[in-house]
Amino acid sequence: MSTRRQALERINCSQSTNAGLWLDKYIETQDRKDTECRRKLVDEVAGIAPPASYRHWFARWRNALQQYGAESLEAQIQGRLAIGLGSESVLEIAVSLHHTYGVPYIPGTALKGLAASFARQYLGDDWKEGSDSKAFQTMFGETDHTGHVVFFDAMPLPDNFGLAPDVISVHHKDYYENGDSPPADWDEPTPVPFLSVTGSFLLALAGPSDWVSAAFEILELALSELGVGAKTSSGYGRMQLTKPPVDPDQQKAGRLIVEIESIRAVDVAGSINKYYQLWRDSELSPVQKRRVAEAIVNKIKAAGREKSSRDKKWYQ
Repeated sequence: MSTRRQALERINCSQSTNAGLWLDKYIETQDRKDTECRRKLVDEVAGIAPPASYRHWFARWRNALQQYGAESLEAQIQGRLAIGLGSESVLEIAVSLHHTYGVPYIPGTALKGLAASFARQYLGDDWKEGSDSKAFQTMFGETDHTGHVVFFDAMPLPDNFGLAPDVISVHHKDYYENGDSPPADWDEPTPVPFLSVTGSFLLALAGPSDWVSAAFEILELALSELGVGAKTSSGYGRMQLTKPPVDPDQQKAGRLIVEIESIRAVDVAGSINKYYQLWRDSELSPVQKRRVAEAIVNKIKAAGREKSSRDKKWYQ
C-alpha cells in the first residue's frame, strides 16, 4: 500500500527536486520487506543534482565566514563518508542533509566531538578532560563556560561533492532481531541500502589565532587517522585537509582592512578619505570591495563621525 497522499502519487523525481524532501516524504511504501522500494529511493536521491542557488548561497556563506574572522580549510574525503546514520529516517539508515538545499553537511558538533575525543585519547595529560586540563577547557569548554574555538558546520564545495548509493549487509538478521537463533554461516545476508557522501567540504573555525591553528592541527590528525561520522572502522570518514587557493583580491583587501582598523580615532577625520580613494580606484572583486567599504564605515562609526559624514557624497 502506498504511503503517499493521493495528490502526490503521480509526482516524479527530477533534477529540481530537493533531495532531503524527496528522501523524507516520497518513499512509495513503508513495508519493511520491500527492499526494492528502499533501493529505488536511494538511487533517486543519489541522482538529484544540487540546486543552482546553492552555489550562490555557498559564496555568501564563505564571505560571511571571512567577515566573522573565521579561518577555513578544504577537506577531501578519502573514499566515502557516512554522516547522520543514526538520525530518524524513513530508511533504516539516515544521512545528514541541509534542510533548505538538500546537500550533505557535517555538523560542527561532530567535528568538535571528534577533535575533543582525539585530544583526550592521544595528546597526553595536558589534554585530558577534567578540572586540571587547562588546554582542553580553553579549546573545547566545560560545563560552566564555552570553549575559545567555534566549530562551524562543514558545507560541501559546489563543484566537488555527491551522494552515492551504498549498502550495509546484515548477516544474521534473525539473531539481531530476536536473539532466539544463534548466528550461523548459512544465514542469508540482508542488504540495507543507504546514502554515503563523496567530495570535498569547507571546514571553518573561529577564535584566537593560536588556538584555531592548534584546533586545525588536531582535526587534521583526527580526520586522517580516525575519520568522522559512522563506519569509521570500515574506512569511512577519512579526510585530508588542504589549504584553499589563495585569492589575491582577498589578500589585498585584508591588508587594507588591517590599515583601516589601525587608524586612531583622533586621526580618522584626516586620513579616512585616503582609504576611500583607494577603495574607489581599486579593481577588487565586488565581494572584497564590499569588505573594505564595510571596514571604512565601521571605522567612521567607531570614531563617532557618522553624523558629520552622513551627508557627504563620498560617504553615501
